[in-house]
Amino acid sequence: MPISDSILADTQRYQAQIQDFESEFGPMDNRLLEPLAGLINILVEQRQFERVAEIQSRQLSILRANSGFENLDLLPVLRSMIQVQQALGNWEASSDHLEHIQFLIAANFGQKSEELLISMDNQAQWKLAGFYLDDERRQSANFLDARDLYRDMERLAEEVYGEESPKLYQWYYKRAYNLALMVQLLNTEDSFAQAFITDVIRADGTMRLQTTGRLSGTRLSPIGAWNIRDQSFVLGEGYLRQARDLMSRIREIAEIENDKEVQAIAEIYRGDYNLLMGRGSGRRQYTDAQEILLEAGVPPSEIEEFFSTPMPIPLPEFYSSFSDLLTYQRSVLKAVDEISDSTMHLGVFNAWHENARAVLKPISDDPLLQIGLPQYLVDLTFNISTRGRASSVDVIKSVPDDRRVAREGSRAIREIQFRPAYEGNKATRVRDAKMRYLFAQELK
Repeated sequence: MPISDSILADTQRYQAQIQDFESEFGPMDNRLLEPLAGLINILVEQRQFERVAEIQSRQLSILRANSGFENLDLLPVLRSMIQVQQALGNWEASSDHLEHIQFLIAANFGQKSEELLISMDNQAQWKLAGFYLDDERRQSANFLDARDLYRDMERLAEEVYGEESPKLYQWYYKRAYNLALMVQLLNTEDSFAQAFITDVIRADGTMRLQTTGRLSGTRLSPIGAWNIRDQSFVLGEGYLRQARDLMSRIREIAEIENDKEVQAIAEIYRGDYNLLMGRGSGRRQYTDAQEILLEAGVPPSEIEEFFSTPMPIPLPEFYSSFSDLLTYQRSVLKAVDEISDSTMHLGVFNAWHENARAVLKPISDDPLLQIGLPQYLVDLTFNISTRGRASSVDVIKSVPDDRRVAREGSRAIREIQFRPAYEGNKATRVRDAKMRYLFAQELK
């Protein structure tokens, strides 16, 4: 990028100011921070991120020297450093800076604080982002690091809020959802699953991989890989049972609070997790949820609207009011413009990765951690059974118009688990549903 005369003059002025301050006050004086910040702004515009990273390190050193290692004034610099390391593709350095932020939060707000929970959540979200940003050999490690953080968050949330607080809902569900993602990865029809299963066994053993029945046609190889010849079950059912138990705990708290809507929503999610386990249709939970929602005064038309539309599960968030849950579903369905009223269009499924094509991409609430990548697009039409499984899949179009891209979209839709459509308390088959499927292009 060509440098204008004004930018060159500003650069020289900042450099001269830095030299003067260094000479008069020393290399660690606070007065250096302002010209260093000015120089960083110019270099960012010029996309000279390597030089920016060097100057930011100096900024951090000066702040530490004058304000101490635990001062919250370090946070804006660390967040800026994360942005620069992202631009450079240094994912490990970004993770280190997030850990530094977590240290600062703990030092200032304590080891049992809501602020620390949020910081841990950001760290976990970054680990999940590492699934598609980092080296493929690190995918399992990044996910399992995030899994451990969510486990620790569940425990910390109980200490922060108490074991009967409605504030636990979101933290319980973050853990449950992460466990569901883990099971989806274990069962993906991809070579990645074999490596992931091995790493999970090394971390946890085999107990939660097993079902209540016998695993026929399986063996544990000498190197720890779980070989499955006839997988007629969900591998990792024990993890889904943990997730479903967390939904039961949410319902118990809602009963104490006499919150009918949350009781009903917890039942919906329990039904979803039963479906994911392949151990039931979820019908009993969905029927109970409809009855409780009516007791709570929810209009029957809204209940019918919600249950009459199939949706991919698990849902990425727990909603503590039915209106919020319905609003989320409506937003998903309206994510594609120009949809005919006569067409059941299920919106957009934004997949995580080619190794996790039936898994929704986790998205952080923190804009700093929302990583966007170029995406492929596939529009499809298909039927959905009363058990929430897609069949008769046809590709309408793909962008680019490429056979491999179309094939990935078609395979993914068959792997996605849907909550089936219901008419009253009866699941119904849906024909000719449509969906737009997006998945990220591989990083080169």
